[in-house]
Amino acid sequence: TLKPQTIRLDAYDDISSMSSIPLYLWYETPIEPGILAVSFYKTLEEFPILAGRIKTGNDSRNFVVIDKDNLNLPDYTDSSCDVHFQTLKDADFDVRLLPVDYSSACKTPVAPGVIGRCMKLAEFHVLRMKDNSGMCIFASVPHTILDGTGYYSFMRRWAEISKCILAAPGQLEVPVRDYRHDRSILETGVERDSDALEPEVCEILNTSTAVSRWVSWFSPELHGRIFKYLLSSPGICNYYYQLSNAASEHLVKLVQPFIEPTVSHLSANDVITALAAVLFAQALHKAGRLSGEAVFLANVMIDMRPRVKRLTNANYMGNAVIINGATNALDPMLKDCGPQVLAAVACNIRRMVDGIDERYCNQMGYMLNKNPSGCVNLAMQLTKAGNEFMCTNHTRFGWYDTDFGSGSPALVRPAFLTAENDFAIMPGRPGQGGYELA
Repeated sequence: TLKPQTIRLDAYDDISSMSSIPLYLWYETPIEPGILAVSFYKTLEEFPILAGRIKTGNDSRNFVVIDKDNLNLPDYTDSSCDVHFQTLKDADFDVRLLPVDYSSACKTPVAPGVIGRCMKLAEFHVLRMKDNSGMCIFASVPHTILDGTGYYSFMRRWAEISKCILAAPGQLEVPVRDYRHDRSILETGVERDSDALEPEVCEILNTSTAVSRWVSWFSPELHGRIFKYLLSSPGICNYYYQLSNAASEHLVKLVQPFIEPTVSHLSANDVITALAAVLFAQALHKAGRLSGEAVFLANVMIDMRPRVKRLTNANYMGNAVIINGATNALDPMLKDCGPQVLAAVACNIRRMVDGIDERYCNQMGYMLNKNPSGCVNLAMQLTKAGNEFMCTNHTRFGWYDTDFGSGSPALVRPAFLTAENDFAIMPGRPGQGGYELA
């Protein structure tokens, strides 16, 4: 039972309409289909936005309508295949071994509408392996509906409810949780503070062109189609790596002597992101893909929740992510990948991240909501493939705690990335630790 309501989307949601969050979760012991389905729909009651319909108002702002008599339920499929779990495990969970209709689902970076059909706001596909040897859950949600925190919260809640249903009567009770989907919390009490943002960012957000005004009226679905075209490249290759704790600790130790005085510390995430930035720059240079600019931009997704007081304990599920870039001198990155270069790039990233405070977040939201065409301009900047790369990080999410009742996942991995120069850091596998890099 879903409560009828309308949820007005925020500019942070609109700027995220270019992408979705698609992950595979692999389990060695499957859960009975009925249990998964019941727990899924119980979870949906707490995330009603996934069963709504996106519409655009007269002010070009988008909103989601949840009508209990006309629900737009997510695509939910439970099927089987002839591939044994051990075969996939031996192949490091290569999804190309799976049926084409399953493995190709990950190649769509947005939830596309089908002509004559309303855009679905989520896709979930449970695939059971041969002889009931395991299962894989593919879950994809448009970023315009949930960000990484919201996505993880849904999956964790689904697993939590499933585990409680499987438990003996009276053994486990489903804890009460409150998830906030109302976007108004982002705009509450925010006033203009033009000195909080960099001048170049203000210029982008204040600019209004005929094209950006026109595009600002498009629905998130159409935004997604446009940005999918701009971002996608048929020649993209995906690679997965494992980085042990020992290796990451060694990297951090190597850069310690070169940490700049203005930086208090460097985390393993800072150094790994810096290493990826250097390797991307060198690979793009070797392929002749760099522009004539003398800098390389390391773009990072930054969660506002720990930075904005009103979000800290709100359990907010909408988009609360700022994308910002650390500017690095390109020439040293192309000549070396030693500790001194890594430290310089990592220090730039750390300074940039530390500079995103509550004042910055408030002003960015104010500017985005004030000028929808400026929001389009910023999104267009993010689609330009040049001297830059994009990093997303899931290491703070407890992905290996998503136990549906049969144990932790054997692996949680992003689906194939379809945009150029994308990089993801995931937590390491159970028993191995470290990091999974994509």
